[in-house]
Amino acid sequence: MAIMQSTGESSSMDHVSAAALKENVAFHGSEHELARIGDAGPRGAFAVAGLAVFILLALWLAFFFLVFAPRGSIG
Repeated sequence: MAIMQSTGESSSMDHVSAAALKENVAFHGSEHELARIGDAGPRGAFAVAGLAVFILLALWLAFFFLVFAPRGSIG
């Protein structure tokens, strides 16, 4: 277990990191479960990225049609 000494003058308490214990950072499963999870791919990351792109495009279109289009062409 890793114990780190505080270097601050106001406190001399010992601090224990939660990452020092394997059960706090490791996946407790078999190789088969890990392979199943890995085979599924990063679906959640793609969903969040797709949602962000959709929101950005919707805001851009709203800005275009609500601000620029009503002003008409210049010239």
